[in-house]
Amino acid sequence: MKYNNKQKKMQFNSRFILSSVIFLLSSVFFLLSSPPSYAQQVNLSLNPPIVSAKIKPGKSIVIAYTAANWGDPLNLQFLIRPFIPVGQLGSLSLLPQLEGPVQFSLENTDILLEKPFFFPAKEKKQAVVRITLPPGIPDGDYYYLVLAETIPAFSVAGQSTGVASASIGSPLLISVTDSGITEVKATIAEFSFKPAYEFTIGNSIVRIVDSAKELPIVCSVRNMGKHLIQPQGTITDQIGSMKKSYSIIPQNILSNSQRIIKTYSQEDTSKSASTLVLSNLSLGTHKVTAEVIFAENTQMQSKSISFLALPIRLITVTIVALMIVTLFFVTRLLQRRRTKT
Repeated sequence: MKYNNKQKKMQFNSRFILSSVIFLLSSVFFLLSSPPSYAQQVNLSLNPPIVSAKIKPGKSIVIAYTAANWGDPLNLQFLIRPFIPVGQLGSLSLLPQLEGPVQFSLENTDILLEKPFFFPAKEKKQAVVRITLPPGIPDGDYYYLVLAETIPAFSVAGQSTGVASASIGSPLLISVTDSGITEVKATIAEFSFKPAYEFTIGNSIVRIVDSAKELPIVCSVRNMGKHLIQPQGTITDQIGSMKKSYSIIPQNILSNSQRIIKTYSQEDTSKSASTLVLSNLSLGTHKVTAEVIFAENTQMQSKSISFLALPIRLITVTIVALMIVTLFFVTRLLQRRRTKT
């Protein structure tokens, strides 16, 4: 009886091993017989990266864009789409179709807008864009994005490839002005920070921050005019006779939009919602002032904020320690009085 059970067990193990071998051989055969799949490497560049042009109604200009393919061969097309600014960090939203009074065409004889062409690897292709403004076009800014966009390829030489498309864009900022003078109408919309504590004493507001923590400062500019502006100026942190100044980075603030400006500083604020991050704050009262010029020959605007920098963490630890020590001695004193009685 024991021998039969042992024989059945050996037969089961043999069948299991044979089934596993057949499965492995089938898997290897399937992998060898399937065509290989390759992910297409897309590495494009487009120059110039941004263009700002001032044009009179009824005139036209020509701008040459150069696309370079540093990846695999692909199909490419040039297209132009209008966009609108979104939010306060320089983001934009593309409109689905080319619209507006500005007219575009390509001077090239071998390619057309929104018509795909084969783009070999390690090659460059120039798109010469003609921009034409009809007579009587209203003064103001018109914003577009010149795009180099790949066209998905489903198969190349019988081998499957990736089907995702990629694109790279260059903002085209067109300022239309009949007189040659652009409108400047802007203001400092926000200049603020978030204090640790804030309270009112009489008619004054006292703001306290922790000197051991970083303090983000936000300064945003609102452009109410018809044309883009590029503010310049400084933000100064002053405590007593000591001053630290930070220059404002030149940035385009588009018409009818608001944007947080940036400064040259040690901290990287390019991806954050702050203008400047103050750190290693000296103890005492700070006065931070923003002085901004929105264009040449315009009046400077300024705003100031103040705060008191204190070692809040150290003060808190000290108070807690004093409370514990006081509680300890009070407890000891009460115990002594109880023993005496």
